[in-house]
Amino acid sequence: MSMKWIPLLAAIAALAAPGSAAAQGKWDYTATLYGWFPGVKTTVETPVGEIESEVDFEEVLEDLDIAFFGALEARKGRVSLVGDLQFIDLGAEAESPNGLLFSDAEVDSKIVLVSAYATYALIDTDDFRFDVGAGLRYVDASIETHLNGMGATPDATFSRDGGWTDALIAARVTRQFNDRWFGVAYADIGGFGIGDSSDLTWQAFAGGGYRFNETWSAVGGYRHLSIEREFNRFDVTADVSGPFLGFQATF
Repeated sequence: MSMKWIPLLAAIAALAAPGSAAAQGKWDYTATLYGWFPGVKTTVETPVGEIESEVDFEEVLEDLDIAFFGALEARKGRVSLVGDLQFIDLGAEAESPNGLLFSDAEVDSKIVLVSAYATYALIDTDDFRFDVGAGLRYVDASIETHLNGMGATPDATFSRDGGWTDALIAARVTRQFNDRWFGVAYADIGGFGIGDSSDLTWQAFAGGGYRFNETWSAVGGYRHLSIEREFNRFDVTADVSGPFLGFQATF
């Protein structure tokens, strides 16, 4: 996969570094690592027709190779700088677009997403915070479709891959229920077909957490990610959604 996302991570690290101009004063940091257990639906246009593959949540342990995401947030007062990394690697069976020529199909997807954004809290109280912001998401995607031929028809393979950057607008709500329990909801949307970006991309998640102590918390919830984009004149749509579970450290 392309490594073009490294400068984006470097920019976030530079902003959050203790000696940087943006970090004068006290910053609080939160690191989160999640396991993700999603169902996945992919629609890929090929020269022989449209192919749809879908993996339900019940099949995830059998078909999902790996899916995880992590985030690092630096916060000072009403300002937050956030970096978010997602990695998805999966394979799924699909029906052939032409049963007379191909018996079935397989779709293998590898997607890396690196998001970086800044937010400002319009509301910031002891138990409620509402942030709005903007940023960028770099997407590196590789989607390979393999069709198994029937009779004299040979197998066929079509690859769609590329890297691009989407501009984002985002919002987040955080609610502290008591000393231990808290909830969070987040959404972003971007792309809009500007230049080489996605035609449309959006994600949303909602969840809650339990704080064990001042440093460690357990978090869980449900997350959905959608990407629509044209690859080499063929449309590809990917929807990834399912529960997540992880741990969070504040320092």
